[in-house]
Amino acid sequence: MERLRDLWRHRALVGVLVAREMKARYRGSVLGFFWSLLNPLLMLAVYTLVFQLLLPNRSPSTTPYALFLFCGLLPWNWLSASITDASSSLLTHGALLRKILFPAEVLPAVAVLAQGVHFLLALPVLLAALVAGALGAFGTPVPLGWALLQVPVLMLLQAALLFGTGLFLSALTVHFRDVKDLLQTVLSVLFFATPILYTLKDLPKGGVTGLLAWNPLAPLFAAWQDALFYGRFAPLSTWGAATAVSLVALAAGWSFFHRLRDSFAEAV
Repeated sequence: MERLRDLWRHRALVGVLVAREMKARYRGSVLGFFWSLLNPLLMLAVYTLVFQLLLPNRSPSTTPYALFLFCGLLPWNWLSASITDASSSLLTHGALLRKILFPAEVLPAVAVLAQGVHFLLALPVLLAALVAGALGAFGTPVPLGWALLQVPVLMLLQAALLFGTGLFLSALTVHFRDVKDLLQTVLSVLFFATPILYTLKDLPKGGVTGLLAWNPLAPLFAAWQDALFYGRFAPLSTWGAATAVSLVALAAGWSFFHRLRDSFAEAV
């Protein structure tokens, strides 16, 4: 708890570094921060073209498929980009770690929060798409209502999961540089093993489906689907599993990170 309080005391530093990351990303860009709105809008347009006109979906539970896919991909993009950036954050900012009083845990936190800001900037596009979907713009109308109140809680759970995972991977990458290269393959496999392109209920029972249900990300993304696409409140069992996974990831990542933190300055 003392370490968590230390991180909170450095919240101003985190804010400054997040702002610096955002400015660095869009430096020299004509549209700047508008790309955070334009990118998801273009992504939705492409999905609509492909899955509404060229490859129409056959599963009623995921229709309209373009909107279903969009609801899962935005949280996944936050997850994938955060884990990638956080894993290399200590190596990227090695000079800061050699400063005696610099709190190393700030760097993975900045990676997660900076990508979280991109997710927040894309939310207006998602909300507009959901409103259009509720009006039948994508064909089959989708429900829209109080279930959206779950979004802030889901963001908090995902942030905790990503911070814990980022702490673990950043500490590991300092000593094993191969982690950075292996991570892209792991994320690719994890993407297809997570219910983003499909729902577990649509898959045949038993076999591989049983293994996919044990994916620790499955409850979180099932809750995202419920809140955004299906317009319903996720079951308590889903909330319990997603919360447990996030808290375990945070506790394990925090413990591992601080066990190795004294070796960071020499290894980077």
